[in-house]
Amino acid sequence: MLMEKFRRLKDYFREKICVVSYSGGMDSLLVALMSKYYGRYTLAVTVDNGFFPEESIKKSAELSKRYSIDHKVVNFNYLKNGVVCEINRDLRNRCYICKRYMAEILVKERDKLRNTFNREVVIVDGTNYDDLFEDRPGIKAYREYSIRSPLTELEIRKEEVKEILRYLGIPIPKEDSCLATRILDPPITEERLKAVYKAERFLASYLGLEGYFRVRDLHGMAIIEINCEEVHEIMDVSKFRDISKKFREIGFDRCVLRMDRV
Repeated sequence: MLMEKFRRLKDYFREKICVVSYSGGMDSLLVALMSKYYGRYTLAVTVDNGFFPEESIKKSAELSKRYSIDHKVVNFNYLKNGVVCEINRDLRNRCYICKRYMAEILVKERDKLRNTFNREVVIVDGTNYDDLFEDRPGIKAYREYSIRSPLTELEIRKEEVKEILRYLGIPIPKEDSCLATRILDPPITEERLKAVYKAERFLASYLGLEGYFRVRDLHGMAIIEINCEEVHEIMDVSKFRDISKKFREIGFDRCVLRMDRV
């Protein structure tokens, strides 16, 4: 079954010219690789909107260089160009608003390639089949701009993405996620994004975490989420005291462990 999906994924990109919405995560990396290997031309586009750590943008560039994928970073910082003001007015729809602006950038890149090649160009992203069953408003925004998701269309799940990458001999990259999703009340600011980033870096280093974890900011309170396999790492009074002290130094009023997410 997996090899059949792999064959269909190869066929999907035959002779296509593609703009890939590219974060450097495993899903968009697989899409970019398949487009490069089996398509006519591929341009991977990363939008640096200020909501991801700097090393995340660098990682996307390094991976594309490693695999000889033509790559472009478009700087469109939401914190500096006013988009964050729109997002702060409607925080519940932050992902939809974010993806809408990203889609507009991808459409511009597509139109440039159309003029260069004088033929149809397709915009694709790395949304996998499992993502459809989660709350992802950004998918709706991309659909409105006719951005296609080959992994979804071919019903390729997250674990199958990993299997295909292993089959191709590609190490699975570490997943990064948007820091703005950590902010639970408005406004999203550069200072708050830096605080949750520093808190997560400290938590990962101090506890040696390898699985899922997040630090979210609610009115200055740090809410720690850790998966059930590693929650024992934090269930120690002395450790939690050290974490609370460090988080206060970073700028949080206090920190709590959210048990319903473990």
